[in-house]
Amino acid sequence: MYHQDSDDAPTEVEKESPVVAEELVGQSKAKQVEQQADNITEVFKDRLTQYKKNLSKQLVFSDSIELRNPQMVSELAQEIYTTMREQELALKIEPDYLSKVQIPTEVKDTSRAFLVEWIIDVHRKFRLLPETLYVTVFLIDRFLSLKQIKKSQLHILGVTSLLISTKYEEIYPPELKDLLSVSENKFTRKEVLVMEREMLTTLEFNLTTPSAYRFLERFRRLSTTTANDD
Repeated sequence: MYHQDSDDAPTEVEKESPVVAEELVGQSKAKQVEQQADNITEVFKDRLTQYKKNLSKQLVFSDSIELRNPQMVSELAQEIYTTMREQELALKIEPDYLSKVQIPTEVKDTSRAFLVEWIIDVHRKFRLLPETLYVTVFLIDRFLSLKQIKKSQLHILGVTSLLISTKYEEIYPPELKDLLSVSENKFTRKEVLVMEREMLTTLEFNLTTPSAYRFLERFRRLSTTTANDD
């Protein structure tokens, strides 16, 4: 009877060779996929670089510099400001709206001026963003151009406008109790919320318009570039 010699028995390496081969094939495929992904990435990088070079030739110098920052969307800057200009005209407030809408004995231009001056002081006290101030004044003017109010309501109108604008613009807006505190608690929380609802309804939730601040940012960037070129 034939007995297999111990030297002819398969070794441990021979037993595992199919598994090793499969692992090698898998690693080879993974490297190929990784290489293809790297090649695709390089192709897109080259295309993006070429696109930016071609685009920078069509843009003004200040916009071409900002191409490095994707959040600035410099390639669309001109279209954005053109749209903002159209929106500004659509929500334009007549300069003589006080004489047309408000009762002369109640709300005058001087009354509005004192209110805006107070708003500026509060804005500085809470260290709010510049855009918040512009939005607040816009809400005041927009509301006064649409609805008559009494002089006694001007203060609560200013506080409510500031409340709405901080909700819209600020990351950490001041709480209503803080705004009431700087107003010396001349009105209650409920009265402000009622005015807020009335304002939102009257304005139909059109709370913002392109402000002078945004256009000034654009003009400053362009003028600085021009001055440097000179």
